Formats: sequence, C-alpha cells, structure tokens
Amino acid sequence: MKLIPKNWAVFQHYKDRNPPWIKLHRETLNDRTYMTLPIASKALAPLMWLLASESKSGVFDGSVDDLMFRLHITKKEYEDGVKPLIDKGFFEIASGVLADCEQDARPETETERETETKKEVEVKQRTKGSRLSTDFVLPEDWIMFCQTERPDLNPQKVFDSFKDYWIAKSGNQGVKLDWTATWRNWVRNQNVAKQMFNKADVVHQTVPASSFRDPALVKLDEDRMKSAPPNPEVLARIRAVLGKTA
Repeated sequence: MKLIPKNWAVFQHYKDRNPPWIKLHRETLNDRTYMTLPIASKALAPLMWLLASESKSGVFDGSVDDLMFRLHITKKEYEDGVKPLIDKGFFEIASGVLADCEQDARPETETERETETKKEVEVKQRTKGSRLSTDFVLPEDWIMFCQTERPDLNPQKVFDSFKDYWIAKSGNQGVKLDWTATWRNWVRNQNVAKQMFNKADVVHQTVPASSFRDPALVKLDEDRMKSAPPNPEVLARIRAVLGKTA
C-alpha cells in the first residue's frame, strides 16, 4: 500500500530534493481533528511525513511490513496509529496513482540552509573586519567613554583626528575588527597637553609678606633683649667720641 500526506505538494517546498528536514506547520496545534487523534497517531504522523520527504512525489510505502521495519513499531502500534491517520484524511492511499506532484515554483521564503548561509556571511564579516565609514558620526557611548576616561580631552576634537587618521589609512592598515575598542585605545593613548604659562603672569615674591617677620630680625631682637644694658661710663666715652667727629 502506497501512502501520500494530504496536500503534501502545497505545504512542502524545497529548492533541493531529499531535504534533511521537513516543515511542521504551527497551525497543526490548532487543528482540532489532529489534536483529537490517538497518541499513537500523533506520534507516528511526523515520522511518516519524514518518510514522504524521501521521494519527489511524497509517496512512500505504507505497508505493515515496511512501516514496522522503518519505524521500529509493532503490528498493534501500526493498527492503532496508522488507521486513524488514514480515516481522518491526514494520509491518502496512493496505490497505483503515482502522480507526478509538481513542485510549486514559488521560492521558499526561508530555509535552514539559507539561514546558515546568512550566519556564515555575518561571521566572515566579523572576522574580516571593516573600514571606518566616511559618514560615521561620533556615537554617544564614545563621548561618554572619553569624558569618563580622559576628562581633560575634547571628545569631538579627538574624534575628528581619529576619523581623519583612519580614513586616510590605505589597505589593510585601515581595517579593524572592533572600532569601539580602537577608539578606547586611541583615547587612552592621547598625550596630555603641556601647560603653557605666560611669564608675565607669574609673581615672584622676593619680600616677605607684612604679616610675617624676617627670622634674622627676630633673632636680633631676641639677642638685644638678652644682652645687659651698656655701662654709663662707656656711653659717656661714646658720646664724647661722637661729639668730636660731628
């Protein structure tokens, strides 16, 4: 006995035959007829759909002996599971009607292989790196990093020199895997600008402030206080000498 899934040509579209997987439509969960099938039938249905995917037409051998061998089931499990699928119309008997089920020319919107190919392309792009676009603008997170890491810098000016430098680089020298990391290193490696002073603005203090006395003068005052008063006779002689010279 040959069987074929109902509407197989409508629901299964492949660019290549003998696909390693089949489409299991989510709408099956809302199919009351399917959900009321015996557990044995719901368990066998996906396996029988896989058998159908092995041929271009979707027709496969649904005999007791073949399914018992291919699906590793008993005769009772076959009778309990397969008959309700046929009675409810999920599989049709195609004995002697090996019609050529032409595939719909409509291309598949998404296949497992196509999805894998997209991922491979993304991985290659990440590993190959990229150049900095000429219309690239300073991102907000780059500004925040610069302000946090080097508050002494102007983020926009640093970015302008960063962008001009890397856009001007030719060949592989201008290709980077991670431009954000490149920016962080660029900011960290910026030289601190040397502070320039106008000599006219620098005050050279050569005279002690009025609130502070010269230590030498303080020492003289202390010594004077400690010394004994001069002898009156000596003072008289000094005055006499001074009078003669005047």
